[in-house]
Amino acid sequence: MNRLIAEGDHLILEKVDYDKEEKTSGGIIIKKSQVLDGSFAEARIISMGKGLPISNGDIPEVDYKEGDIILYDARSRIGVHAECDIIRREHVIAVVDNETN
Repeated sequence: MNRLIAEGDHLILEKVDYDKEEKTSGGIIIKKSQVLDGSFAEARIISMGKGLPISNGDIPEVDYKEGDIILYDARSRIGVHAECDIIRREHVIAVVDNETN
């Protein structure tokens, strides 16, 4: 696939393999499809547009970047490609923090 470069306030997301088995710290084997609600999805940001300016001309900053894994409202997809999803910044719910303290 050619590299897609997002424009405006769009995010291009790499789909997560929901059938891949993972082991929790307690040794339980799960699949993401067993844990996530059908309304939400996790994905890695592969390209991010610069954003759109607000009324004063500033472009609001966000707390995520390319390479981060995010949780987003799957119903908000505005485009679906064989290997990626496309959403707008406003539909990002959270950044997934996989660090353990």
